[in-house]
This record gives sequence, C-alpha cells and structure tokens, in this order.
Amino acid sequence: MADAAAGPTSAGSGPTVRELLAVGSLRLRGHTVPEAALDRTVRWAHSTELPDPSPYLRGGELVCTVGTTLTDVEHCARFVDAVAAAGAVGICFGIGDVHDDVPLALVEGCREAGLPLLIAPLGAPFSAVGEYLASRQVETETAHLRARDALMPRLLARLRGHAPVVDLLQEATRYLGGRLELRLDDQIVAVAGAEPTTDDLSTDLLTTSARVASGELVWTGLHERPDAALVEQLSHVVEVALGERDVEAALERERIGQLLLLVQERLLNPTALAPFLEPAGLGSAELVVSCWPGGAAGLLARRLGPALVGEAPGISLVVTRGSDLVTAAAAELGLACGYGSPVPLGQLSQGVSQARAALELASSQRRVVGPGGLLSLEGLLEQQPAARLEPFVDQLVGPLLASDAGRGTEHISTLRSFLANNGSLQATAREQYLHVNTVRHRLARVRDLTGRDPLVFADRVALAIALWAYDRRGPA
Repeated sequence: MADAAAGPTSAGSGPTVRELLAVGSLRLRGHTVPEAALDRTVRWAHSTELPDPSPYLRGGELVCTVGTTLTDVEHCARFVDAVAAAGAVGICFGIGDVHDDVPLALVEGCREAGLPLLIAPLGAPFSAVGEYLASRQVETETAHLRARDALMPRLLARLRGHAPVVDLLQEATRYLGGRLELRLDDQIVAVAGAEPTTDDLSTDLLTTSARVASGELVWTGLHERPDAALVEQLSHVVEVALGERDVEAALERERIGQLLLLVQERLLNPTALAPFLEPAGLGSAELVVSCWPGGAAGLLARRLGPALVGEAPGISLVVTRGSDLVTAAAAELGLACGYGSPVPLGQLSQGVSQARAALELASSQRRVVGPGGLLSLEGLLEQQPAARLEPFVDQLVGPLLASDAGRGTEHISTLRSFLANNGSLQATAREQYLHVNTVRHRLARVRDLTGRDPLVFADRVALAIALWAYDRRGPA
C-alpha cells in the first residue's frame, strides 16, 4: 500500500483533520485516525464513487464516498492505494446509504497506509464539508488582504523615515508571525521574530521566500503561511531599504512632490516642471499622473521608468507617458493607485486632481482606479469635500437613524435594499422577506421623516448620496 504521509498534505492553509472533527455541525467522527495525521491540512473535499479517483485529485483533499464500488477486498485495497498515492489527506466514508457499516477491508487498508478514515452518519451531507472548507478559504484570503492592507502603509511610512532593514522585518513579523531572515550572499544579515520550534515530529516547518538583490527573504513558521504575494511585496520594500542610500535622490523626490502639489493648486505654472521632465525621458508628450500611498516613492522609482517620481506628506505622485506601467506596478506591489487621463503639460493641474480623486476611491475599494472609475456617482462624490456632504447626512440619514434606534424600525436597511435593487419594490420585498405593501409603507415613512420620496428619482439620488456620505464618514 502507498504511504499516505507523502505528498503535499502536511503543509498549506486550511483546517486540519483535528479541526474538522471538532466542528459539531459536520457530524464527522474519526474511525481510524493516526495521531500523527490529525494535524494534516485539508485543502478541499472531493466526493467520488470511482474505483480509482486519483486522476481527479491534486493532493490535500478529503475524499468522500458512500462506497458504491467498495464491495470486496480487492476494490477497497485499490481505492485506498489510489487515494494515498495521490497525496489525499484521508477518506470520509458515509454510512447508511449503501453500507450500514464501514467495510473491514477499507478499515484495514487505511490503517496500513496511515490514512485517516472519518465517518459521516446518515443525513450528514458531504456538501457541508465542502461549504465549510470554502468558507475557511475565504476567511484565510480575507485575512491575507487585511494583513497586506494593514502592513504595507506602516512599512512605507518606516521606509520614508529611513528605518533600518531590521526594523522593517520586525514590523512585518508583528502582522505575519513567524520569523523573517534576510540572506545576502549566503549570509544572514538581518533577523526578526522568534525561531519556531516544536517537539512534535508530525508538525512540519512552513517556509516561503522571495528574491532580494543578491539573496532572498525567508519566512518560517509553524502555523498559517503568509500569502506568497505579500512576502514578495515585502521583499520589494526591503530591496529599496537596502539601496536607499542616496539622500540627494530622496530630497529631489520631495521637491518634485511639492512642485506637483503647487501645480494642482494653480500656484505654479506647470512649465516649471520641464527641467525635471526632460532628464526623466518624458519630454513634452501627453502625461499621465498617478497617485499612491505616502512613502511609496522610493519603491516606485525602482519599478517605474521613464517616470518623474515625487513624494509629499501622505501621498506619492508619479508622472509617466501612459498608464500601462502604472497598472503593472500596482499589481506587482499590491498597492492602491489612482491615475488620471493623459494631459499635456499645460493641463497637469487637472491630471493631478484626477489622480488624487482616483486614489481616494482606490483606497476605499483596495484596487486601481483610472479616469473611467471617476465617471460614476461614487467617483464624483469622492471628489467632494466632506463638509459639503454633511448636510445630506444630518438632514436625511439622521432622522432615519433616530427612528430605527428609538422605535426599532428598519428604515435604513429597507432603503439600502431599495437603492441596491434599482428602485424595484418587488426585488426589495424578496430580499427583505417582506410583503410589497410593507416595503411601500416603510418607504412612505422614509418620505415623511426626511421630506424625500424614494419613489421619485431625484429624491432617490439625494438619499443615495446621504447614505454614501454616512458610510464614508462612519457613525458619529
């Protein structure tokens, strides 16, 4: 029989066999589960009744079956061998549909192969296991995004303050856990985080790495491995920190940033930037301005070219010939970015304004936003000062909040649903599990409380603006 310990089952992200058995709603129980296999990671659940499912397995699956073809010793042995050789985590056997109990040959085969055998009682659907694994996968991906969104601004701020590499690594380990080592020319030159240790021989050390200059940045740990893309982005920051020794270049970027902001405010003629544009290889062609999170200028100077890169408080500004380099760099670095339409040098003020508005929208949505993204109500609102939108919140959202809080009504949620469903009463009723007349009544109360009728288009737009401004501001 094949050895189930082989293959990619001992590392990865996802719940372990032990965790699945602890989820009461799944109703799984262990029949034959080696202690060493309890901490194997389950990547996915694969349901099958094939005698040999290995062509459809990639490793890390919990193979679920009710044993339609497992009618004798030979078929059971063949099935276990195929599952183990494919690197699957284990077998989940459903009883009650075809077999009243687990075939003894299957039990013996799993025991010999060291393959966990789980039991699903009658009425416990395999789909529930798949749904649970999918939800865990979404949680993991969301956690990775949150870690990146929280970590990168802090790293960029430290980079702008010329923090040493070890400080950057220490900041990163606060979010990633584990240990980070920077290895250059086969020597460890910077370390952060405690060295992971374990007395459990069944627990593998997880690692992931990314190239940096003449070496690599290596993360090691025992638990959740960080997203490889996040480690790659961290390596870019470290690379900039290693090479950022030119103080004059940093000062030059700050001067350029100040000039671009003066151009935006129309306090400086854009032609004052001509001496900087020519050496950067931009000339007098149409220019695209892009805006990035503050502290990213050093990183962008290494990734974009030809480009004019500037740094200002809280924001980095870049001037390029087109947007292709901009979008490619944003994808590679995982940073929010906003850019405007191509403009001639004389209209650079417009380009900077567009880019800054696009960055505001990009930061709230964690993506790259170009000039097309500004051609929407949300894009228009992002360009408005908060004070200009406060009356919408106070006069239109305030009365609804007071009613919902004081009387237990649900005017806000019903209005949100009505707006999201493009003013359809029927769709709102279905989504809210209400009768259409109940929706009509609630919208009439919105009209009475705010003086704006959601059934009238212009009033509906005003209410949509009010809710958007309220969400951006956050509850007072």
